[in-house]
Amino acid sequence: MNNLFDRGDLSMSLKFGVLGLGMGGCSIASEIANIKTRITNKMTPYTGILINTNEVDLRKIPDSDNVKKYQLKGYEKGAGRDVEIGEKAFSEHKDEIAGLLKTHFSDREFVWVICGLGGGTGTGAVIEAIRLVYANGFAKRCGLILTLPRDKEGRQVLDNCLERLQKISQAMKGLGAILLTDNQKLYTEFLEEKPMASIGEYLDFSNKYIAKTLHEINVATASFNPVGGYHFDSSEFLNMLNTPGLISLSRISLRDNQLDADNESTYLPKIRDSISKGILSDGYNFKGAKKAAVSMIAPTGSSNRVFSMKFINNIEAIIEDFSPQADEKPVATYSDPKGEGVQIYSVFAGLPFPKRVSELIKKSEELNELVEEDVADDALSSLTLFSRKKTANEEIDVDSILGSKQELDFNTGNKVSSKSKGVDPFEFLNSK
Repeated sequence: MNNLFDRGDLSMSLKFGVLGLGMGGCSIASEIANIKTRITNKMTPYTGILINTNEVDLRKIPDSDNVKKYQLKGYEKGAGRDVEIGEKAFSEHKDEIAGLLKTHFSDREFVWVICGLGGGTGTGAVIEAIRLVYANGFAKRCGLILTLPRDKEGRQVLDNCLERLQKISQAMKGLGAILLTDNQKLYTEFLEEKPMASIGEYLDFSNKYIAKTLHEINVATASFNPVGGYHFDSSEFLNMLNTPGLISLSRISLRDNQLDADNESTYLPKIRDSISKGILSDGYNFKGAKKAAVSMIAPTGSSNRVFSMKFINNIEAIIEDFSPQADEKPVATYSDPKGEGVQIYSVFAGLPFPKRVSELIKKSEELNELVEEDVADDALSSLTLFSRKKTANEEIDVDSILGSKQELDFNTGNKVSSKSKGVDPFEFLNSK
């Protein structure tokens, strides 16, 4: 079955601007900005600004006409996972960055601030970047795309991530949607599918996967003719992106010739499972969702059969069960003359943080407890107890045996009395 990402003839709901911060954020933003279409005068629908300290990392990203790279001068070697350096580097250049926002994002309808949480530049800059974007024309038209680190990336990475999430959580009510990507989830799924692949291949996959996901949701709401009376249009999609809290995206493809609209077991369990697992992250409590929407696309020849009243009623029941408090939950159906199979996209907005954040907190606490423990250094203990044994061939120091007060001066090597012996440069080793 084909997917919407591979279709270059589809329209988009919103013109996105993507502001990438740090190596992770710039890589994702670059993938989004480099999405191409075959639509005249809309061949490059997205615009990117990439900001980083490390000059080498920024240079690795391919150049393109709709992407502006900006290196934070004075910090060419990077931030070294130091959040304070990342924040300072961004703040020192914010006037120039504000100019870039006005120049390159002047026609953008929504801006995503993107960073990989855990490093120095992106994690450090993200708070100041949000402030800058909001102050330069994008209040209520800005969201965050944040990646969560894997468990094995180290204590400093986890602590950096959680410290920034803590600040972001305190400001969530004033922010737009936050789209989390759980690298642990994507990494595990990729490892199961391609165990012999390299880390580089995984990183390339994950960056493209995030870009494809966002693009597919954006075109699903703008490209097809409605079947029936319900429609989830571009303005409603923008309202969801402006809803404070986390946003969860899900997708599933079903073969229309195997989907029996009268037999719930052929599709309901799969749709429920796709919502629970999500695309980029999972573990959400959907009961607290403020908004929900489903867009379903079927080939024109089978759309009337598939989208029966019973089928739509069952989908509505699923959404009601997942998010009873949502004030909006349209279930929209569309026909696609070039479609293959039934594509179902679900969006839930205004969610609390997922369980993965609690797991990261627990992992960080475990690692910090290990650091506080005294680790025994057996080799050092043995060295302190070491005493050289005299051999038969060694000259016997008669003076020391007889209790002479004479000792060697550490500075001259000459024997001196106890009253005039030299200063021992290793005296600190005698302190307890």
